[in-house]
Amino acid sequence: MILRHLFFCTILVSCWCVPFLGSGTAFAEQLNYAHALVTTSAGIEIPVEVADTQQKRSLGLGNRAGLKNGWGMLFVFEKRKAHGFWMKNMQFPLDIIWLDNHRIVYILKNVQPTNQGEKPPVLVPPLPANFVLEIEAGRASELRLEPQEILNYNF
Repeated sequence: MILRHLFFCTILVSCWCVPFLGSGTAFAEQLNYAHALVTTSAGIEIPVEVADTQQKRSLGLGNRAGLKNGWGMLFVFEKRKAHGFWMKNMQFPLDIIWLDNHRIVYILKNVQPTNQGEKPPVLVPPLPANFVLEIEAGRASELRLEPQEILNYNF
């Protein structure tokens, strides 16, 4: 009888605690990201995960050890405005590219994560945008991406 009660209590505590023990990475894996291709004017394709809900945009690439090789994340917004971004819970640097529809309006290169315990600054573009592309730091220079360039999406 005591063993059965102890077993039941162990199961109950385990079921109650497991949801609170998950990491941000496990949470990110639970979200179902659509995939798309972003194509540069030079014809180079960048596979991306699409962050098209508030939950996905809020999490972004936070709590991940890195990006898949050559991949990025495309944030899709309903409204054109100066969407602010920060490096909360980031573990690696990024190039952040704001787009007004398909035209690059602003690029921040090699944005570094903040030290643990520091509040990351909010990075705001000078022009409105409705898409933001995050790629591995250094990739924007490698691809020779510049403001005014057109990027195409294939959802």
